[in-house]
Amino acid sequence: MPSPLSLKDARIRSFAQTLQREAQPKVTDANVVELLAAAGDRAGVSYDKAKSELTRPGITRAEQFAIASRGLSISEKSDLGLLLEKSGFAMDPGAKNFLEALVGRAALQETFGPLTITGDQKNGIAGVAKPGETIEAINLSTAPAGRLHLTDTVELGTADASGKFLGNLPDVREGDFIRLRARAADGSTSDWITIQARGVEGADTRNAHVNLERMDLGTVAGSEDITVKHNTGRPLTEPDATVRFTNVRTGEKFEFKATENGSLPEGFKLKGLPGDEFKVAVSDGANNADFASVAGSLKVPGGRDLKGGRDLPDPAMHKDELNADGTPKFKLERFTGPLFIDGPSAADVRQGAIGNCYFPAALASIAAQNPDAIKNMIKDNGDGTYTVTFHSANNYSGGRPQQVTVDGDLYARSYGGPIYGSSLGGSTAPDKMEMWFPIVEKAYAQWKGSYDRIGNGGVAGQVMAEVLGRPYAYENLSAANADRMYERIKKAAEAGKPMAAGTYGTDQSARYTNTGVYANHAYSVLGVEEKDGQKFVKVRNPWGQSEYGNDGKNDGFFSIPLDKFAELYRAVHIVD
Repeated sequence: MPSPLSLKDARIRSFAQTLQREAQPKVTDANVVELLAAAGDRAGVSYDKAKSELTRPGITRAEQFAIASRGLSISEKSDLGLLLEKSGFAMDPGAKNFLEALVGRAALQETFGPLTITGDQKNGIAGVAKPGETIEAINLSTAPAGRLHLTDTVELGTADASGKFLGNLPDVREGDFIRLRARAADGSTSDWITIQARGVEGADTRNAHVNLERMDLGTVAGSEDITVKHNTGRPLTEPDATVRFTNVRTGEKFEFKATENGSLPEGFKLKGLPGDEFKVAVSDGANNADFASVAGSLKVPGGRDLKGGRDLPDPAMHKDELNADGTPKFKLERFTGPLFIDGPSAADVRQGAIGNCYFPAALASIAAQNPDAIKNMIKDNGDGTYTVTFHSANNYSGGRPQQVTVDGDLYARSYGGPIYGSSLGGSTAPDKMEMWFPIVEKAYAQWKGSYDRIGNGGVAGQVMAEVLGRPYAYENLSAANADRMYERIKKAAEAGKPMAAGTYGTDQSARYTNTGVYANHAYSVLGVEEKDGQKFVKVRNPWGQSEYGNDGKNDGFFSIPLDKFAELYRAVHIVD
């Protein structure tokens, strides 16, 4: 940043200084949200809260502008003007228009290119855009079943010289809702448009899905009102689907029609008491119209059964799940399922609603390469408690182990599954879920101090070392060392050494557009393979879904070409 450019706001100044270090500094449609959040923070609204509001699914440019302009101070307005006039940064048209509108030099534009859809989609999705534009799409009917935000698109196709395009999404059926937009070479995008896929039959061939994990029930003091909260930015169900709740105790029924973003309408409530169970069913109007097929049930918090076991202190929840008075927003549920089902494996591990991807990525890698290490680190004490053995960070040469004893209480959502780490491949019911991973995670939180202490990022290599009592090494990735890293990963896998890899930070989110790989995220590295002369690295997403490519399984496991691995991943951690 040239010295004459004196920026007063600390976050705007930090943004500019970070961008200045880039080879080709540019304010893009992706990173401009950091400037909007810096402007939008104000008394009572933090930068992180403003950024969360600005990036919620389906938000329009006008809504983003309103959030930023409400908090814009005179000094911030001056800083944005300096960025426009003197920074020398290249700017996407959409990003530049945001800044010009905020400082009063231009009207806010809501779109930067037309997009229209033609035909009945029986041979694919066809339409017209500007020549050379890429068409991005997401299936809103299948997204609720996956770990996808509404902006997690895939490339449908590219408009030819006449502006025409034709493309296909995987697993599209008649009746599915598809949301699309066009992206120009400079990164600017058109408005979203939503279509309903139609084909030869003209029918809706599958019912809507409702994701019960994304809803939490709560009580209201002094009343029988039961609140229903959409607990994530990911969609609950497809647009316009009707979701019905039936109180098992009273038989009373309650319904809502999903918004265009697959969410709850504002103010929706149920009637019931603590401990009540609600059966949940969904219909898209054409399928399950009588709501006879039930998706599952949600339980109102209230009371718990220790099932005769010991009750030990529990680590505090992450700060995001605490009330203002420090009490947890979620109740504890005693889980008594088996410690292992068919032994530990990478497929067992599922990250919960906490920012600790480094931890499940590490444990899944150990389970894949050295399952006996997982078995040996956990002891079932037979009284509802478990003793888990770790090793201090400076204790890799065989010093005194660190033993942590915890009970089977886990913070649980209304649908019954844990809010934090859980096991995949089977039931999440308290008496059936495979327990090894959530117990190890709970013990780690207890050892480190709380779920908040382990839930704001970390190092996968350190976790692997703390589990195994052996040192780890890491090496940054690049195109220049890709082949050497391939051989190193190959030898490590053959020797049974756990590995993990991390992606670049959110400041480089643009490189992950339409890849299925996410910024600021840790992944298990499971080995390598060669197919048709091309080298691949085998990777697993600790979410247990969302992956590079499209193998049709969506189980988190994928093979990524070596060159893409070197492009998208920043470093590899390997236990020695």
